Amino acid sequence: MMEWDWYTRPEDYVHVDQQYARAYTYWLEQLTTSNVTKIVVENGYMYGSLTLDYEQLEREPQKIGHYFIGPDFLWTIGFDDLHHESVLAKQCDSPIEAFYELLAERMNNYFHGIDEFEERLMAAQREMTGQVPATFMNEIFGLRSEIERWSDTVTPYKELVMAGREAFLTIDLQQLKSYQLADYRVSRLLTLINHYQEDVIAMTDLASTLSNFRGNEIMKALTVFTALTTPVVAFGAVWGMNFKNMPELEWPLGYGFAWLMILLFTLIIQVWLKRKNWIGSLLQFPNQTTSTKHRAKQNSQKTNKSSV
Repeated sequence: MMEWDWYTRPEDYVHVDQQYARAYTYWLEQLTTSNVTKIVVENGYMYGSLTLDYEQLEREPQKIGHYFIGPDFLWTIGFDDLHHESVLAKQCDSPIEAFYELLAERMNNYFHGIDEFEERLMAAQREMTGQVPATFMNEIFGLRSEIERWSDTVTPYKELVMAGREAFLTIDLQQLKSYQLADYRVSRLLTLINHYQEDVIAMTDLASTLSNFRGNEIMKALTVFTALTTPVVAFGAVWGMNFKNMPELEWPLGYGFAWLMILLFTLIIQVWLKRKNWIGSLLQFPNQTTSTKHRAKQNSQKTNKSSV
C-alpha cells in the first residue's frame, strides 16, 4: 500500500512536483474560483471542476467541487465531509482509487433524484390518458428542461471515467473496484436519463399532435358554422336592401317564403358538406367511410359464409 495524502482545505500547503507545478498553480488560482465544469487531462495527472449536486432551475448557482489528482496526493475542495469520511474509512490504496470511490458515492445520491423525476414523469403520462389541462404543455416543457439538466450534470462524470484511462496510461484502472463501480453507476444513470429523454420527447410530440388536432377541429367547426350560416347572411343582405321595387315585400307570405329559402339552402349546404365528409372527424378520410347499410351487408355476407 503506497503512502499518499488527501487535502480538502484551500489553505493547506502542498509541495508539488516540478512537472505539474504550473498546472497546480493554475488550478488553485483559476479553476477553484470559477463555477464551471472543466476537465483537464495531462500525462500522469488530471484536474478540474465538477458539478456536485443536481439543483432545480430556480436554485442557481449549483454547487461546484474542485479536484486535482497527482501520483501521490489528492486534493478536493467543495466535496461533502460525509463522503470524504466514508471514502477515508475504506482505506484506499491510491489517490486514484479514492477519487473514483468519491465519484461513486456522489453518483449514488443521484439515483434518488432520478427516482423522483420518474414519479413526476409517470404522473404526467397518466394525466395524458384523461382530460388534458391547458397547462399540460408547460408541465412537459418543465420535465424536458429538467431531464436535459440531468444529462448535463451526469455527462461530466462519464467524461471523468474516460479521462482517467487517458491520464493514467500505465495503470490498469479496470482492476480497481472503485473505478468499476463509478463506471457502472454512471452508465446506469445515463441509461435512465436517455430513456426518460425519449419518453419526454414522445410526450412532447404527442401533446403537440393533440394540440394541432384540437386546433384543426376548432377551425373546422368554425368553418362549418360559417358555411351553414351563409344563407342567413346572404338572404338577409338581399332583403335588407333599401330598394323601392322589391316584389317580395308585398307578398302576403313573404316572411314565410324568406324562412323557407333560408332553411332550404342551409339544409342543402349541410347535406353537401356531409356527402363530402367535411363534418365528421378529421381523422376519418373519405375513402374509409362506409355506410351503415353497406357494413350490415358485409356482416351478413360473413355470417352466411360462416354458416356454409
